[in-house]
Amino acid sequence: MAKCDLVVELDEPDRVYHSEETVQGKVHVDVDSDVKCSGLVISCGWKTHGRGNVAMGKADEETVFSGVWTGGNTYQYRFSLPAASWPPTYHGKMLSIDHYIEARAKIPWAFDPKAATPFMVEANGVPDVVASATRHAHAKTRIPKFAGGVIIAVFVGAQLFFMGAIGVAIMLLISTVAFTLWFIRRFLPRYLLGQPDAFLESDTLTRGSEVAGEFVTTTRKTVNITAIRAVLRATEVCISGHGSNKKTHRKVVYESKQELQPNVTLQAGQESRCPFSFQLPEDAACSVSLDDNSLIWTVDLRVDIPRWPDWTKSIPLFIVPADFRNGGVQLASGSGSMSSVHHEGSTTDDETVVNQGESETAELGELTFAETVDQLWAVRSDRDRVEMVVEAVIGISFEITAKIERRLLYAGDQDPHVYADGYAVWAIYPNPGLPLVLYVPHELGDEFEQIGRGVWTGKGVVVGWDSLHGRLQIKLDSTL
Repeated sequence: MAKCDLVVELDEPDRVYHSEETVQGKVHVDVDSDVKCSGLVISCGWKTHGRGNVAMGKADEETVFSGVWTGGNTYQYRFSLPAASWPPTYHGKMLSIDHYIEARAKIPWAFDPKAATPFMVEANGVPDVVASATRHAHAKTRIPKFAGGVIIAVFVGAQLFFMGAIGVAIMLLISTVAFTLWFIRRFLPRYLLGQPDAFLESDTLTRGSEVAGEFVTTTRKTVNITAIRAVLRATEVCISGHGSNKKTHRKVVYESKQELQPNVTLQAGQESRCPFSFQLPEDAACSVSLDDNSLIWTVDLRVDIPRWPDWTKSIPLFIVPADFRNGGVQLASGSGSMSSVHHEGSTTDDETVVNQGESETAELGELTFAETVDQLWAVRSDRDRVEMVVEAVIGISFEITAKIERRLLYAGDQDPHVYADGYAVWAIYPNPGLPLVLYVPHELGDEFEQIGRGVWTGKGVVVGWDSLHGRLQIKLDSTL
């Protein structure tokens, strides 16, 4: 049988490719005797490796030759294929994702010779269908253990039911125990803590950015707490086998712990708030869900109550890649738009500078709040650029639309922008969802009380950027 050897050679083997960038190279074919090939197919795709069932995908392929190779000769064929847009290359503990250029020679009545070479891919963004799948993976992998116990108890009890009166008694006992355990874990912590909750400012972040959130509750009576803890985790979840042989494997690949408040006393009837923040690593792996292979990020909260069941909550977090193509400061050119902003004193040849002066509130009305939000949203993963944009619009009055989230997050001396007899609220711009802090004067208090968690529209002046919580600071004035 004729021998046919294939070798794939990349033009730039050490390059890190981004979504849909072109991968170029050539395939070498070496034959020792005449070989008929019905098609030399070169494809670009990805595949998972590790503990989970293999998942794979193909971005594109092309057939570069069909015919007869003459023995003793070496042939070369150029290829140019786009890299897949998703997923990014990843090498973890139980899960790895690699992209390949593969060459396959279709030889009639013989095994098809193959060759492949890997290359690195850094994704630019997450397709909507991938984001939905990742959220679904979070949901299906966070089923409470006690819920599984209840299901097992019901199943076992149903089997015992057919064994007669003894079976019925055992079934009732198992069901009672399962319900009791569920009740203890679910309701007893809430009995002491009232209505505990924890939330994140944003559940979708880029690597290197800040994860910020808050635990909040109002207890029914004074409660001594051993500690309030938060943990940022990245966990690989891989499923192997099928049916009765299916197994789920988990491996924590990143973990950052914080003890937010040790030995604290929560006073009866008083709202208690405990903010927290984590800094994501610059090389944080993106959240992925590829059939039976997932990388899941969560923030896990625990309130350690002495001699009582602990209160816990796991909040899913979605880490996405920065958009390399749209990460710069860019807005459509035209009246009222900024092509770029910079610190005072810097100059470039191709930019429009927003100059701050005493009369800028009246004269820069062409710049809309929506444009400002778009600008900040585009550079939200780059702290320096965010500060540049905010500095350019400080002191400008805008017509603002904001959906109210929470009230009274700051008070008194905790924030210099808070009115002496006013308060602050957390809000969010409708689209895109840029977080805001609204500093509300006393005379607007009734208006916000009636709005609740609705949408507020009015005038406000940009006063800064809350870097701790990643929010644009806006001071409201009832006279505007």
